[in-house]
Amino acid sequence: MSANTISVPYQVVYIVLPTISVLGNTLIIYATLISRELRNPCNIFIALVALGDIMLMFSFYTTIVTYKLYEDHLIPQDVCVYFNIIPFFGTCFSTMLLLNLALDRLLSLTTLYNLLSSTYAKLYIMVHVLPGCAFGITVDVLMILNRAADKNVLCTMSTLLLPPVAEIFVKTTFIICVSIILCYSFFALFLRRLKMSTEVTKNVYRSLIVISLTVVFGTFGCVIVAMTDDPSDTENSSMLAGILISSGTAVNFFAYYSMSTQYRGVFDSVFGIGRLKNAVFPKKPTTVFNIAPRTLEP
Repeated sequence: MSANTISVPYQVVYIVLPTISVLGNTLIIYATLISRELRNPCNIFIALVALGDIMLMFSFYTTIVTYKLYEDHLIPQDVCVYFNIIPFFGTCFSTMLLLNLALDRLLSLTTLYNLLSSTYAKLYIMVHVLPGCAFGITVDVLMILNRAADKNVLCTMSTLLLPPVAEIFVKTTFIICVSIILCYSFFALFLRRLKMSTEVTKNVYRSLIVISLTVVFGTFGCVIVAMTDDPSDTENSSMLAGILISSGTAVNFFAYYSMSTQYRGVFDSVFGIGRLKNAVFPKKPTTVFNIAPRTLEP
């Protein structure tokens, strides 16, 4: 692939994966809004992560649209930055929120923390959301201040940040991803020594772990590609990084549906998936025989 072109397979993938991600994460948000079962802080945080992922996915549509509109496929770097302010905020917000949730799960193993979080619910939610907002706004401001109007680029996520901001962001994201993995590793270790209170709690915890790791490994792969980027093949590296991160967010809905009985029950009832499954895979009727107990006459 030459420096200024995106091959047709890449173009198809850059439309299909983000579309799957947007649809799946939209269903997660919608289910959270209308289902009372999912109206708790943990599920609200999951919906917020899904919202950040949706923001990020629009960056891929921007890449394809700008690629098609310009004959040489290049646009000014500062224009690309303006197009991607919201998507880049989304990825920063969701990544930081995942780290806060990982730390939260560790602290939730203590009685005092659970007491404080239930007593000050609004403050609890605010403490988790604000760092992600601050991180996203900070990176967006640095991205705008460091833009280059005299440089034409193929508008992808990897061309938004210029040195030295790009190196700082990649290293920061790497540290966040490693921290999330470590937090959940310790969480799983400590959890084996404790008894879960309810099946619902177990499902929420499992959902958080699964979704965090799917997104983290998508982002983690993207960061590894960025850190080992081949200077002679930057465009292929950029496309590969985009595929990794979009794949990580595209599996969100399927991960929740397969791993969490709580989300599966809501999805089945709200979106009619349960009726569809029964129509495609009808359950075989079972015959129950009632056998009356015999009485022995004296």
